[in-house]
Amino acid sequence: MTIPQQRPGRFGRRRFLLYAAAAAASTALSSCSSGSSTATPTTAASATTSAQTAIPTSAASPTASTASVVTTPLAAVTPVAASAPAPATGPSVAGTPVGTSAVPVTVAPDASAPFRAVAAKVQALLAANKVPGASLGILSGGREEYADFGVANVGTKEAVAGETFFQIGSLTKTYTATAVMRLMEQGKIALDATVRTYLPDLKLADEATAAQVTVKNLLTHTGGWWGDAFVDTGNGDDAIARYLAEKLPTFPQIAPVGQYFSYNNSGFIVAGRVLEVVTGLPYRAAIQTLVLDPLGVSPTTFTDDALKQSHALGYGVEGGAIKEVTPLALARNVDPAGGLWSTARAQIRYARFHMGDGTVGGVSILKPETLKLMQTPQPYDLHTTNNVKIGLNWFVQDIQNTRLIAHPGDTFGQHAEFVMVPEKGFAFVLLANAEPGGALAASSVLGEALQIYLGGGGAPSIPATAAASPAPARLPPTVALPTAKLMEYAGRYTVPSGTATLRVENGALALSTEKGTRTDLITPNIQSPDSLPQSAHLSFIKEDLALVIGDNPAQSVPVIFVRKPDGSVGWASISLRLIPKVG
Repeated sequence: MTIPQQRPGRFGRRRFLLYAAAAAASTALSSCSSGSSTATPTTAASATTSAQTAIPTSAASPTASTASVVTTPLAAVTPVAASAPAPATGPSVAGTPVGTSAVPVTVAPDASAPFRAVAAKVQALLAANKVPGASLGILSGGREEYADFGVANVGTKEAVAGETFFQIGSLTKTYTATAVMRLMEQGKIALDATVRTYLPDLKLADEATAAQVTVKNLLTHTGGWWGDAFVDTGNGDDAIARYLAEKLPTFPQIAPVGQYFSYNNSGFIVAGRVLEVVTGLPYRAAIQTLVLDPLGVSPTTFTDDALKQSHALGYGVEGGAIKEVTPLALARNVDPAGGLWSTARAQIRYARFHMGDGTVGGVSILKPETLKLMQTPQPYDLHTTNNVKIGLNWFVQDIQNTRLIAHPGDTFGQHAEFVMVPEKGFAFVLLANAEPGGALAASSVLGEALQIYLGGGGAPSIPATAAASPAPARLPPTVALPTAKLMEYAGRYTVPSGTATLRVENGALALSTEKGTRTDLITPNIQSPDSLPQSAHLSFIKEDLALVIGDNPAQSVPVIFVRKPDGSVGWASISLRLIPKVG
């Protein structure tokens, strides 16, 4: 069975790994939250003012390293002295050595010791997780540093370079939200207005929801309908409009509007259509006009343009071997939810803007209070165990008095990790061309980077309390629940992409899955190893929290049972999606 998650069309695990890494940073951040650099705790009602970091007007930050790059295998996780980089070995293709056991990496000769330590960790984890290529960017202390790893194309051996495009997946949603906020400031969109204010012909499976759903519901994933239908409605400017007219009304309502968080890709497609109608422009032109051009985040573009330039293919693992994932890109109607391609360098500039004062080159793009609002937790439970909240539309997590702002992205065979710590002027971006290996590597590297840059060095430890996000080599202890309690969870949980059946069997909860009957869904050619198996048993950490444990502990699926107001089990939450119990 495939249960949808942010990587389209699957029930998966990786969406929790970002938050596992962030929760793991509790140890790292504790050391920097007890001294003079302590950040004031922030709350939804009263957020602190972020450090004001103005975005540079040029494509390359003046504080970024400008030395010519050298190709350097980083053989150890410990920092390599900048004055004595390890020599490149093996033959080279496009300036990058190949034929070595480690994934080759290109770094600046004056790269800092902390950056080299993180790059070394990336290098090791890419090899371990069979990721062909990646691009890393870190902003700290006003300095930008970058490293490029491996190859963008396994067949041609084209090296990953600074200008190589990767898909950034659902990080695109924050671009859509940024555009909505610009129009809000201009008085053209109101967050609390119903979507029908702008789309009077909006049709959903549930008429009451269609009449009530607001723009804010779209940005906070609280529309309540099933939202993971990746289908094709053509490559024309009308692709989004056709999606709303032809596909959206067929998606079932799975929860009451405005009451429950359930990650919803199609909700952002609706938001993209609102942008089209309000601006009178196709979505791509609207984003170019409202966000990409004003913020100076070139090169960032959509599929048609990216494929004309150096770009990464997507990869997975099948039968133990690296294999290209197809299709390469999502359909055009998915643009508002996950259609952008970009580079680590452009995304660091994007982070500068969202950690800054809302100006670019002295021109106001967004008010500081609007940027703060986007990073303010909204009052919805995401059904995680590690204090993750949703803003407008950033994910927000407070750890040791430090606020992390993040949004990952996944497409077929590609992963983007994007995390900011505005109080510290710190940003981390890792773009990788494999799944689930890219997400596995990124979740570990993120914790390492937070520890090295903000916590005084060393490797982080992941608290066992982050049970919904198990550590790669360790799982929390399990408990045995009485049969009567297990019976509360037994039943059928279904969405159009598939059904999971839970039954009590020999004192445990057994799982069986089956595919859905919908035939128009676009799915990749490689079934991810992080999808739910056809049959398994659930191991409970505590009441309402279980794991489907795989061969690799890092690929165990967390399942959180969500109860209705009357106390009965109403849903299983998997990868931030609610799966309704129907019998």
